[in-house]
Amino acid sequence: MAPPVRLISRRPACANRVWQVDFDHIETTDGTAITDFITMSPHGLRADRIGGVSVLPVIGDDVVLLRNYRFPVERQMWELPRGFIDPGETPEIAAVRELEEEAGLTCDPAGLIPLGFFYPEASTIRARGALFAAVGCRPAGGPRDSEPGLGEPVRLSLVELRGMLERFEIEDASTTIACHRYFSVRP
Repeated sequence: MAPPVRLISRRPACANRVWQVDFDHIETTDGTAITDFITMSPHGLRADRIGGVSVLPVIGDDVVLLRNYRFPVERQMWELPRGFIDPGETPEIAAVRELEEEAGLTCDPAGLIPLGFFYPEASTIRARGALFAAVGCRPAGGPRDSEPGLGEPVRLSLVELRGMLERFEIEDASTTIACHRYFSVRP
């Protein structure tokens, strides 16, 4: 069966060091055309469309979240360490790297528990994220990333995390999905 929408043409709109934004000319099977449909994709997008990772650090019966300030929504958000996959990296290698860069933690690759994938905004972003829990985390001692708004790591008990999810205090999509999935698969 043919898709209900087809791409007629794509033209670059703008880009930065991480994102490519395009204007797509698309047409539906009933002939409706849209000439400036915005789509975004991270540079270096893998063939499987994985563009980034999010990782839930687990230390015993605790987890670590970051309290980040996000300029586009002008508020603090509870988030997992996360980031884009660098060229040549596997999602697992990227997860361990992001864990160290953003939370100052590390784990053995065998401690990574895959939590599946998610599309952050399938109507606009041509990429999906890989989700992991990192069990047995420990301090890494390396330098932390200097991303604008990146907050300090906060250690929380699983009881506190569950309560935050039940009170809808966690609004970030990858964080919410990964935490719920971790509760469904944790040993």
